[in-house]
Formats: sequence, C-alpha cells, structure tokens
Amino acid sequence: MRRSLTATLAISVAATLLLAGCSAGATGTSGDRTLTIGQVAEPEKSPDPIMDGSLAGYNYYYNEFDQLTQLSADGELTPRLATKWTPNADFTTWSFTIRTDAKFSNGDPVTAEDVAYTYNKILASPDSDNLGYMETLKSVRATAKDTVEFDLNAPFSPWPSITTAISIVPEKVYEKLGSDGFAKAPVGSGPFTFESYTRGVNYTMVANPDYWGKAPETKKVVFQTVGDEDARLNGVISGSLDIALISPNQATGFNSPGASVKSRTGNGSVFLGINSTAGVLANAKVRQAISLAIDEKSLVSKVLSGSGTANDQVIAPSVAGYVKDAATHEFDPAKAKSLLAEAGYNGEKITFQYATSGRIPLSSNVAQAIQGYLKAVGLNIELAGTDQATLSSIIYSTVNAAGLYLNTWAPSTLDGDMPVTNLFAGGQNDYAKDPAAKELVLKQRTVSGDERIAAFAALHKLNVEQAHIIGLYTPNTDYAVRDGITWKPRADGEYVIADITYAK
Repeated sequence: MRRSLTATLAISVAATLLLAGCSAGATGTSGDRTLTIGQVAEPEKSPDPIMDGSLAGYNYYYNEFDQLTQLSADGELTPRLATKWTPNADFTTWSFTIRTDAKFSNGDPVTAEDVAYTYNKILASPDSDNLGYMETLKSVRATAKDTVEFDLNAPFSPWPSITTAISIVPEKVYEKLGSDGFAKAPVGSGPFTFESYTRGVNYTMVANPDYWGKAPETKKVVFQTVGDEDARLNGVISGSLDIALISPNQATGFNSPGASVKSRTGNGSVFLGINSTAGVLANAKVRQAISLAIDEKSLVSKVLSGSGTANDQVIAPSVAGYVKDAATHEFDPAKAKSLLAEAGYNGEKITFQYATSGRIPLSSNVAQAIQGYLKAVGLNIELAGTDQATLSSIIYSTVNAAGLYLNTWAPSTLDGDMPVTNLFAGGQNDYAKDPAAKELVLKQRTVSGDERIAAFAALHKLNVEQAHIIGLYTPNTDYAVRDGITWKPRADGEYVIADITYAK
C-alpha cells in the first residue's frame, strides 16, 4: 500500500516548471558531486521515520538513518547496525548484537536503548504506518549495552527481514522534538544528514562526515518531486535530473545522448483479485476457467513490450518465498470453455475493477487485454475503471470489490510473508477465507530454509487449484540514468545513495 505512485497535478506542474531552471551536478568534481533524483511523489505525512511508511519517505530514511539489517540490491539480508542476530528454538525470541562504533549526527553514540525505544515508540503510536510490520512483536528491551531482545507473540522466522524497514532514532532527540519537530530536524546515524525540505519541491541531504561506514562518493543528494512521467524523462535527457523512474513505454526504444535505461525485475506481483463470496465467482470452476483463459506471457510481451516476467505466483522472483520450478497452470482456452460449461455459466455479468492510472503502469491496457482473453472463452466482463484512491479504498478500507479487480503487492522487506498474509490469511485481499491456505501461511512462519520454501510451494499449489488469486506478472522497473553514474537498480525499488559511484 505504501507504494502508491499517485501525485497531484499541482506537484506535477510545479516540478515541471522547476526542472527548466535546474542543473544536476553528478558530473562535477568528487569534492562537490551532487546527485539529483526525480522522485514520483513525496510522503503524504510529515517525513518522520517513526510515523511514515511511504516509499518516498523510505528513500530519505534509508540514507539518513541506520536499520538493524539491510537488503543488498539483489535482496540478500546483510548486517547494518546489527552485527549478528539469533533466534530461540521456536522463533519467538530474537537477540540482536549492535555495533558499538555508530554515532548519530549530533555526536551521541547509538545505543541498544535507542533501538528498543524506536520499536517501542512505534508500538505506542496507533497512527504509525510502521505498525503493519509489528503484528508479531510483543515487546523489545535492551538486555546489555550492545544487545537488544525482541519477544514475539508467535513464531516468526522472517523477523530479521522486518528490521530492514525500521530506522533507528535517538531517544533523547525524538522525545524533545516530537514527531513534527523531528521531521524538520532529523538526527540519524546513516551516511547522509538532513539539509532541507520544501514540500512539493525537494528533499536535500549531504554526506555525513562522521559516518561509521565507507564514505559515499556522492556529497549531496536532492530528491526532487516530479509527479509527471514525461517531465522525469525529459529531466534526465536534458541533464537537470540524474536518475528517474520511467514507464515501460518510455523505456522501449529509448535513445538519447548522455543517458541510458537501466531495468530490473521488480519486487511486486500484479494479480487478478477475486471476490469469491457470491455469484458465479463462488464457483471454483469459473475461477479456474479465468486463470486458464489468460495468456500471461503474451500479456507481458505485447502489452508491456516485454518489460516484465510472466508470473502466476503472488510472490516475485526477487522475494523470499518465491518457488522455483513451481507447479503452474498453462494457457488453455479450450479447457477454460469446458470448465465454464461444467459450471453452468450462462453469460452472467462479471465486473472487473481497475485503476486507470497509479500503482500499475499501463493498467488500462492490461485490463483491456484481460477483458479480451476472458471474452474469448465466453465470459461477460464489464470494465469499471476508476482512480487509484477509489480502488484502494474499495480493496483496503471497505473490502467490497464487485467481482474481479487488478491489484499488486510489492513487499519492501523482500519477504513473502506480508503478501501471503494479506491474500490468504485474513487480509484485505482474502475473500476466500480458505482455512487450508491460512494454515500454510502460519506454517511458513514457524520454519526456515527448505522447509519454509516447501510451505510456500504447497500454498502456491493450493492457490493454482482453487484460483483464489490469479497471478499475472512481475513488472520491470525502468530508470533513465545519466552517463557516468554507476548504479544498480534495487529489487525493492529504493535509492541507496551510498552504493552509487561515478566514472573517473
């Protein structure tokens, strides 16, 4: 949910005008090198890492603050503020050892008490976006100067992945300033420190001279809010932006002196949700026919111009829990027609809701293509396009999708627990309420390694058989990047500036 790409027209116009007078500095000398990133949106809330959980906000927080663990560009869990972590036998208690050489930008050392305070503050903040990560957390305490212990209310083997999302704040400073005050003058221990923020325009930070890790080559980074995709692309082409997210159709055939396109498979899966509580969609054979009628490979190659990977799993290949060589269904319209006949389907109308723009690039084109596949086997599909905010409200607030709906899940923790919990264990996308599916979701939390993958495989097999959720594809993320910048797009879609280097 925090990956909404919606931006207001006012922001788009202001950003477009601002671009005309900007000049990026990534090609400057190493002493004054400035990197300007065209960011799709900014946090709706005040940019405070305790309260805010937006994608835009995390781009700030991953650079200004430390988290206990971090993800590599390819999704590998690695140490950051924590040097090691160990669970008890049933994964209900986790102990983390904290490095002793980290300091906040005000000079104070980072302590285990600060870590415990950060998590406890989130637990005590009912309006915090980050509470969504704390479902299994019962309590946290500092047990030594360099040790923090987390007590969970149930076994949870992927807990370390959750710690990648929580930025550690200094207790004394946060208590003194409060949420709004801290957002205006944040103090972290990351490779960059806050410089300025102008809502609707940009967020600026500079290299932290006292950072405990390797000094970044970038000396200053500007996250510039540019809601319009054409303005972002033109900004990179003109040199006023150094890096910017672009759409698949912009990436196709891109050819511009001084810039190129970098792409990678993302961390999200686009899927067809189904309200199976009433009408013809309550019949498993109708749902199975829908899954067999859709040609995911053709959808990717023709509608997305190849910018993605066909994927009938609800977990992306870069996310823990993805099952290699999993059992899957084939595109089989003849069998789909046969199943509809067996189900006694007689042309009843099925509403298909989707957002005309927003979280899923080319969503209208995707929806129309799916309608075509389903009509070809005899299904009566009525498209119902709406804005992203309305569709999100239908899915996440009122939970009353009319029939079919187009949606996506992209876990920033790069772990499959959150998607499958939402889709199969009582979340907003779980219309089926299948006890067997919920049991498998809970099982994967109690095991690790191959046993955990086996639980995910069994869940996927069950979903293919019952067609509760129909996986479609994992889209690529495409970026326009100025020449001379060495940068690898990340599976989680974030910008970690310390990883960026430059041509000499």
